[in-house]
Order: sequence, then C-alpha cells, then structure tokens
Amino acid sequence: MTKTGYQRAVRFPIQTEIHYRPEGKAEWRTGETKNISRSGVLFNVTELLAVNTALELMFPLPSEIGSEAGAMVLCRGHIVRTILPPASDQLGSMAADFSEYRLQPASGKKTPEDVK
Repeated sequence: MTKTGYQRAVRFPIQTEIHYRPEGKAEWRTGETKNISRSGVLFNVTELLAVNTALELMFPLPSEIGSEAGAMVLCRGHIVRTILPPASDQLGSMAADFSEYRLQPASGKKTPEDVK
C-alpha cells in the first residue's frame, strides 16, 4: 500500500505496438508500450502530447494479461505524465490512465484503419 492508502495496480513489463490518437482526431499515431496495468499504460513516443490530453488507445491483448489470442484492447483515457527523452536521438514517454476500455475479439475490428 502507498501512503495515500490505496494499492497501486500491478504493472506488467510488456513491449508491444500501441496506436493512439487525441480524442476527435482521425489520424492514429504509433508507439511502443513499456508497461501495462489494469489502470493505465506507459509508452514510448516520438512526439509528446500535453498532460490532460484526452485520447483513444488500441493495443493487442498481451498473453500475460488475457487469454484470447489476437484480441485488441480499445481504451479511452488521459495523459497523466510525460517523460522527456534523455537525449535528442531517443524517444520520450507518456503515461495514460484508462477511463474506459473494452476487449475487441480477434474476429472483430482490430486495426487502426478499422476503427473510425
């Protein structure tokens, strides 16, 4: 438990491709996850968004978290933290919380082009 009395969600150190876009925008951007929990995700990006930016995220359900092969996780959330890159030739990171999420079965839509 933390000093504030709640237990932090377990983080899984999973590297996988993640697609994200600011809410209301059509174009998806791509990054790579560093870790994932039930409450959020930390991921590497080439361009940082502002803290509190609302966004949509999509990534494959890791086998460490779920059992349905090929399923996608579709989420809404907000940027809660940004981490500047340590050097100009490296990536920055963003942490996003999940305000809602759903599982898209493997038989359903599962690419950014399929999600409007």
